[in-house]
Amino acid sequence: MLGLAQDPTELVDKAPPPVDEALRARIDKYYNAFIAGKYKDAYPLVDDASQDGFLEADKQKYKGCETLKIRYSDNFTKAVVVENCKSEWRWHGMVTPTTFSINSNWVLVDGEWYWHYVKPTQVAFPFSPTGFDPVPQEDPDPTPKKATSAIPADLKAVAKNILTNVSVDKQTVHLRVDQSSQDVVHVRNGMPGAVTLKLDDLSMPGLKITVSKTQVPAREETTIVFEWRLDDPAVLCPDCAKKTTGTSMVQLHVAPTSQVFPINILFDHGSQTEHPVPPPVSLPPQK
Repeated sequence: MLGLAQDPTELVDKAPPPVDEALRARIDKYYNAFIAGKYKDAYPLVDDASQDGFLEADKQKYKGCETLKIRYSDNFTKAVVVENCKSEWRWHGMVTPTTFSINSNWVLVDGEWYWHYVKPTQVAFPFSPTGFDPVPQEDPDPTPKKATSAIPADLKAVAKNILTNVSVDKQTVHLRVDQSSQDVVHVRNGMPGAVTLKLDDLSMPGLKITVSKTQVPAREETTIVFEWRLDDPAVLCPDCAKKTTGTSMVQLHVAPTSQVFPINILFDHGSQTEHPVPPPVSLPPQK
């Protein structure tokens, strides 16, 4: 009785299996047309009222899509679908792999599900930290207004804000040389697309640097682990290695933002309460 009293316009996540299976089959067919780049194959899946909107909309080829969520309404005759698609983010000649979510609307017509056009509220926009910008809504006031540019007035400030979305939690690591030790740097990618990390080569007996992921997806993070290992076969004289003092530096390069993060490696013996910046690293001779 309570189920029958439910508001038919309320969104629900679950539908009878036959309804859900039928919609998912149509969703797969629709997005597979975009993956194949054969947009005409998606056209028959568009309802009559939405055909102009489909033809006018920009078409983008995807590398793969996955249905994340479906919410039904109106007694399972309408649905909002959240699809996760892999593509590329292009800006000023730079191409970055990215994954983003797409909302689409579907309606049940004569027993078949059809894609239904709803005017988008945001579009891809490279100057936004999220990668998207709101679409201006229609103004009911017909009075002509001064046109405004979609390009920000202060491009340098906007670019600087975008670059802050790739960050490291620290730029100095501390390693005790009188024993095996390690320190970790966390790298956060807040960009709407993936970034690639490359670390300078730094050859030093006993020192091991490991980047967990060189390709960091959008809004994820990775770690760089710095290890001082006295059991490293390259350390011919462990007692000599324990006397290592000073500091060294390695640079982390980020593409496509072209950022460079210098990371200082401080070698100490654990007896210092403060960590002053010592002179460049001095390695004692190996016996």
